[in-house]
Amino acid sequence: MNQLPSRDPAAPGADQSWPWWPLLPLYPYGRRRTLVRELIPDQIWSFEQLQGVFYVAVPIRMTVVRLRAGLLLYAPVPPTGEVRAALAELEHRYGPVCTIVLPTSSGLEHKLPVPAMARAFPAAQVWVTPRQWSFPLPLPLAWLGFPGQRTRVLFEQGLPHADELHWLPLGPLDLGLGTFMEAACLHRASGCLLLTDALVAISEQPPELFDADPTPLLFHARDRGDAPLLDTPDCRR
Repeated sequence: MNQLPSRDPAAPGADQSWPWWPLLPLYPYGRRRTLVRELIPDQIWSFEQLQGVFYVAVPIRMTVVRLRAGLLLYAPVPPTGEVRAALAELEHRYGPVCTIVLPTSSGLEHKLPVPAMARAFPAAQVWVTPRQWSFPLPLPLAWLGFPGQRTRVLFEQGLPHADELHWLPLGPLDLGLGTFMEAACLHRASGCLLLTDALVAISEQPPELFDADPTPLLFHARDRGDAPLLDTPDCRR
């Protein structure tokens, strides 16, 4: 896996601002570094950011898939200037962003980046899973700024790029507050399976994204709350 050399997440001057963070004040708030990696050469890329509450931070990922018609964005992250610049490089090489997918039915953290990403790519079709709801506030998609004229519902109104992608609904599952549903996607050409919350991987070593901001790891590595933050490999682990 190769990190794009022009997309160092700690690079000075990179536009990492996310102005809509007050709508859902999650760490790291208004500044979102992005780590861009090529997972499968010329086919699959990941855009990773940190997200968390009270220094309990985890990586979140947008997956970019190259298709014959252009690029598909699965589970968008906040489209900072840094993200848009990296996507512009991919568009120059592989074609336009043509499809944006919100692959889960719940959670404002997944929904809020989508309208901004849709505005950044006004020609892209937006697809969402059925039975949309949101926690902690049950906001309809129209209130969040989803483009009504180009937003469609997966499985109910068709499936995008069905000749290249195999879609499978995970759920629905009644959670009491709302319905969990996720759209799994298999990219046939690469054999890559795209998931959102259905699968979590925890490695022995901290994810590379924390190299730029290890604060959440160091915060919880202390034995006492008043102890100083020490940045060592053991503390990070």
